[in-house]
Amino acid sequence: MISKDIVAAAAALAHSVPGAELLLRRTDGARLVVAGHSRADLSPCTFRHLVAEGPCPIAEDVETWLGSVEPRGTLEHAVAGVYRSRHRAGERWFVVDLDPSRVRQLFDDLDCEREVADATSVILRADLELGLVVVKLEVDARFSAERVDQLALCVYASYLAEVAVGAPKESLSDQGENWRE
Repeated sequence: MISKDIVAAAAALAHSVPGAELLLRRTDGARLVVAGHSRADLSPCTFRHLVAEGPCPIAEDVETWLGSVEPRGTLEHAVAGVYRSRHRAGERWFVVDLDPSRVRQLFDDLDCEREVADATSVILRADLELGLVVVKLEVDARFSAERVDQLALCVYASYLAEVAVGAPKESLSDQGENWRE
């Protein structure tokens, strides 16, 4: 089973990452594809809207019918709760539930991968309906994928530490490769 927080994070990523797709595996074995092409069952925008709507069964009782959410399309699991774009080597994405200004401060206060961090642009996209912020790191192409992953993991770990210390919301740390609980 899967929690609504994980589904909301997946919906935010699918809506934000160009070319991202999600494969939703239901507990009864059926599958739904969330994507921006004609073979999809739901568009990323529709899926995001359904997840954001409280009274909708897709949002309210998600743990009763959804077994897993798998990233597809251009969205690829990198490390922990961090995802990369398959077609843009220097991009890393993750979702947080902190105020955007606090996320910026976490990035500014990093004490790891300083050289990579100095060559990184941080783009924050607040999703008010879902109550989340999608973080996109754009890193200069001269750095290896491993170093970019290390930077992204460092930022994400700083976020998780912030949540553990004082944020009242449940952590999204258990997203894993397929957002499965």
